[in-house]
Amino acid sequence: MPIDGIMLHALRDELSGHAGARLDRITQPERDEVVLYFYSKGENRRLLLSANAASPRIQWIGYPKENPAYAPNFCMLLRKHLASARLIEAVQPGLERVLILRFDCKNDFYEAVEKRLIIEIMGRASNLILTDGNGKIFDALRQVDLSSNSPRRILPGVTYELPPSQNKISILDDFDFPAPQEGDRADRFLTDRFEGFSPLLSREISFQTFGVTDADLSLQPQGGVSALSEAIHELKEKILSQSYQPTVLKGETPKDFYCFPISQYGSAVTGQSFNTCSAAMDAYYSEKDTVEHIRRHSADISKLISTAIARLSRKIDLQRAELAESKRADEFKVFGDLILSNLYKFKGHESCAVLTDYTQDPPADLKIPLDPSLSASRNAQNYYKKYKKAQTAKNVLKEQITLAVAELEYLHSVSDALSRASGLGELTDLRRELAGQGYLRKAASKKQSKDREQSKPLRYTTSDGFTVLCGRNNLQNDTLTLRTADRRDLWFHVKNSPGSHTVLLADGKAFTNEAMTEAAIIAATNSSLREADNVAVDYTEIRNIRKPAGAKPGMVVYETYRTAYVNPDEKLCLRLKNKNCD
Repeated sequence: MPIDGIMLHALRDELSGHAGARLDRITQPERDEVVLYFYSKGENRRLLLSANAASPRIQWIGYPKENPAYAPNFCMLLRKHLASARLIEAVQPGLERVLILRFDCKNDFYEAVEKRLIIEIMGRASNLILTDGNGKIFDALRQVDLSSNSPRRILPGVTYELPPSQNKISILDDFDFPAPQEGDRADRFLTDRFEGFSPLLSREISFQTFGVTDADLSLQPQGGVSALSEAIHELKEKILSQSYQPTVLKGETPKDFYCFPISQYGSAVTGQSFNTCSAAMDAYYSEKDTVEHIRRHSADISKLISTAIARLSRKIDLQRAELAESKRADEFKVFGDLILSNLYKFKGHESCAVLTDYTQDPPADLKIPLDPSLSASRNAQNYYKKYKKAQTAKNVLKEQITLAVAELEYLHSVSDALSRASGLGELTDLRRELAGQGYLRKAASKKQSKDREQSKPLRYTTSDGFTVLCGRNNLQNDTLTLRTADRRDLWFHVKNSPGSHTVLLADGKAFTNEAMTEAAIIAATNSSLREADNVAVDYTEIRNIRKPAGAKPGMVVYETYRTAYVNPDEKLCLRLKNKNCD
């Protein structure tokens, strides 16, 4: 859910407990995210500030963020101004969705100066803004000028102004409860009149007060408005006393979160409580952030691969149609022979001729299409040309189709590896691989090659102590199978589908059925068939694997093998991987 003013106030209270924290490091893992690394109370902590339109927020995060090799300009600006700064306090104007982080910094003359980092959490208009102590803007993540129809400018040198006030009531101040109008719904009434109230919170207060989320205030019995006013004052006391109860609502996956329990969904969801709002948000966002991170950085590769697959599929369809046409080669030769052997029957300008083919048993009449603008002998020569062309095409097309099908299988294997990528290192490996195969310009991948070292294969430990290695992409598959593995190790791969090369290391021991079964499950889970049931997995000794000359990365052949049938199991693979993480 978008963070409302009250949720932001709870997060501000969390930050207030870290006044005096030293800022040691600043990174910008995404174009709209900044991570501040603090040293506070004897430990290192990460503070995420996100201006992402779909999930703007500020929170302490417990999971690392993968960073680009080169810092963006806004990150470099923050490092210049906030290096070794100390957090003075976090300030929230009323219950607005704005949080101002005040820092004690040093200028070029080592004098103490104040600088501010402001996060505005307002959907698509979310922003990060760096100012001096007087509000003069150094720069912003998103600059805003008058051309954007905004009532204020956010540009270097301009004095920062808060977003326009909506003239709502702040429950943190003393206030008189407003009188509702005829037909007012409780949830809309609260959202429209009170500052910092999201629709979720307004519906929850209505539900707890009246039993429904959209109660009509004019239809409530006497005292209904008083009950609503009392609920608002109870909420105020909880906020002032910091009596938060951070909760994540879960179905099959996390659905929502808030700083107070939410009961309006009934048994449709279950609530999980956390000690802090940041911990709740960690549980909600950690998996979503990883998926979004990979999606952003792999968008160009994904588009390239899908386009190449579609183009190659069309090419194969056309070639197969041409091959089907070329199978008429013998028919064209017969037509030419019949025309030449019956030239005396032609008078000229015929559009077709019916001639008897005595080579068949019994003889049969054949209807032969003709070009009326040509003589009979020229029509015969045309059929001989079609015959030669079809014969040549038949041989060439068979070879081209074989190569195209192999290339299509390769692209599907890259697509499968991309769908399972979990970090920038794996994406860099895929870029190197595609550049090596000519799908990407090598110049475009040159910078990527400097970004980080090649990632390592996944490593698992079976229940009875055997080591299993699993390639993350085709280049790793080749290295693992052809160089790393011993000839007596066991090799696993899903049958006739893209997937990782999986190797069960012998280490001088006799393989157990349990280890072989778990290795087969690992191979099935790390493949394009990970959602299927009863997956066929071929396995054989490494010495039976060979790579044909000129074959694409990851492509190998084998003749001696056995096949096991297993069900993919991500939970088992995670458990086996956690026993011996790479």
